[in-house]
Amino acid sequence: MKVLKWIFIVILASLAILILIGFAMPKETKMITTEEINLPPAKVFHFVAGFVERTVWDPWIKADSAVKCTFDIVPGYIGSKYNWDGPVVGKGMMLVDSVVFGSYILNQVSLMPGKFIPEEWEFTPSENGTSVKWTITMKSGSPFGRLANKAFSGIIQKTMNGGREALKTYLEANGVLLSNLTEIGIEEYPAVEALTISAVVSQQEVGAWYGQSLGKLYPAIEAQNLQPQGPPFAFYEGYDPSTGKYTVTAGMPVSAGGKNAGDIRLMKYKSFLALKGLHNGPYDELSVTYGKLENYARENRIELSGAVWEFYLTDPADATDPTQLLTQVAMQLKTK
Repeated sequence: MKVLKWIFIVILASLAILILIGFAMPKETKMITTEEINLPPAKVFHFVAGFVERTVWDPWIKADSAVKCTFDIVPGYIGSKYNWDGPVVGKGMMLVDSVVFGSYILNQVSLMPGKFIPEEWEFTPSENGTSVKWTITMKSGSPFGRLANKAFSGIIQKTMNGGREALKTYLEANGVLLSNLTEIGIEEYPAVEALTISAVVSQQEVGAWYGQSLGKLYPAIEAQNLQPQGPPFAFYEGYDPSTGKYTVTAGMPVSAGGKNAGDIRLMKYKSFLALKGLHNGPYDELSVTYGKLENYARENRIELSGAVWEFYLTDPADATDPTQLLTQVAMQLKTK
């Protein structure tokens, strides 16, 4: 009996020591890993916040070949969900809680109902691209919970380091697009009247020139007591490969009664058929959409005239990030 008594005393003493050690530990255990990625912050941010190809680099998912993943992506990122269920990693969910486009993500990770672990990402411009900081914070008010968090932190840290390296390798090898193309099809566009300004400009000059042109068109519409009848557009034609320049027209559809004024011209466009697609994303990736539409035309034996319309459906001032910009691209078909 004395032996059992001493064993019991030793166990109690050990538990007391563990409790004291646990209480002496901080409530939070943080695992942090950092990396330099040779891409701009906006692209790295979008890839992580949008769960783009998450399964190709996520270290826990890669460890379970039988895992099943589902994604519910929400425009603007916040509220997007990533669910997984596998024999090795178990069942869980990640929710995008808050973001600052291009610089910060707060995700909430749930491994059991009602319990969440915060996962944070910070993206800072660096000399070679982006400095990435990935933090997972485990919290516990229990001394045993603090001890468990500390015990598992080494394994989690090692796994995060592997994920960080896989993320860098994939991104630098494959790059990131902030845009995507949807709603491809043939559409007939109605006849329209528009106040316009035209010029011969290069691709590098067109952005600044277009902004200046709209700055002239809007006051002209108001001065002529006209009403806008659709989104602003750019019309590209007459590309000269020797100079790399186009004839570009900036225009605003307007109600009847418009007239010429200085370099502003009233144009009456006839209806036309076009191969169209909706470009979701920044303007500097429109060339990717052009390439996809041109491939679609070749594969489907659609003859294009070479004239292209861009209808700007989103006011850049209303977009909180460039992925929310919507541009309808219409490649005019050849007339029979």
